[in-house]
Amino acid sequence: MGILEFLSCPVPQRLNLLILGGIWLWYGILLLLNSHKIHVSTILQIRLPHDMNPAPTTGHITRNVRGFALKVSRIVIPLHIITLMLFQQYQHDESAKEWGTTIHFILHVFPLLQLVILLAFIIYESVIVKYAVKRLPLIEPQPPQLRNVYILLSDSLTSFTRPLIDFLLFTSLLFSDPHTNIDLFLSSIPSLIRIFQCLREFKLVGHKSLIGNTLKYTCNLPILVCTWYSRVHPELLSSSKFKFIQVTCLFINSTFSYIWDIKMDWTLPKFITLRHGRKKMIFREYFYHIAILTNLVLRFWWLWVVLGNYSKYVFFDGELQYLEIIRRAQWVIFKLESEYVSRPSPKL
Repeated sequence: MGILEFLSCPVPQRLNLLILGGIWLWYGILLLLNSHKIHVSTILQIRLPHDMNPAPTTGHITRNVRGFALKVSRIVIPLHIITLMLFQQYQHDESAKEWGTTIHFILHVFPLLQLVILLAFIIYESVIVKYAVKRLPLIEPQPPQLRNVYILLSDSLTSFTRPLIDFLLFTSLLFSDPHTNIDLFLSSIPSLIRIFQCLREFKLVGHKSLIGNTLKYTCNLPILVCTWYSRVHPELLSSSKFKFIQVTCLFINSTFSYIWDIKMDWTLPKFITLRHGRKKMIFREYFYHIAILTNLVLRFWWLWVVLGNYSKYVFFDGELQYLEIIRRAQWVIFKLESEYVSRPSPKL
């Protein structure tokens, strides 16, 4: 089984693989931050707000995440391989199709079972994630470390919108008619959560930048509306006017989000000179320049597909979803770096 075959997996299974990949990317982020002496506990709430015990070191957190990633991988990867084998046999072996509704049911339920296992492990192993998930729309601006947990969780959730649509659309076939569009409603929830969080924060603290952030997440909603409208009127898929509207919505969303990521989330006001003062940057300057360029490529990958006249992808089916998770991991690195250099100096 080649790497492309492993990654270009059936649509409902892709979400599970992306979550697993996200866990390993978080481990890699912690290794990078630890190597640059960035203490995660000073920018992220590690324990519950009422827990007065000393926060663990970054090294201790990194070891725990590695152990957790290994534990989950030992469960998910074998199940993923079994799922791939079942899908391939069902597609290419005529005798397998004689199983009828039985194998059809298994192919729909197996990815759902794996997702439940993944989410259960994440919530059970991380008390702060469980705490934040329960209160996700009701973001707490203070302390900043807890606010950062909310933002990382909710922003990361928006990166899973596309695989979430695919997963929900496939799985919903077990319970309802495929044309109910319940998947689109559910996939809009990550953006709606961030919009609600920004408006709530604006009401509490009054920072005008939160209005701009609200608009950024609002730009994602017209894209979902276009998807819904194309389902209701499938003949529009061949309409150049409708394609222009779709591309325009995607371009506005990507451009707005890209500029906001660099200037606001990473606090890099200048694309060339970056920040004023070398001591305000943790990494070497070329590291930031590479990140700015790769973020541009990844953010507009969909445009490269359109301009290159590819059908849906350049290398393999679903590549955009993997690239988005990588882009999100990159965003997390520089978001946390920005929070670290911007934190108030400890009082003596």
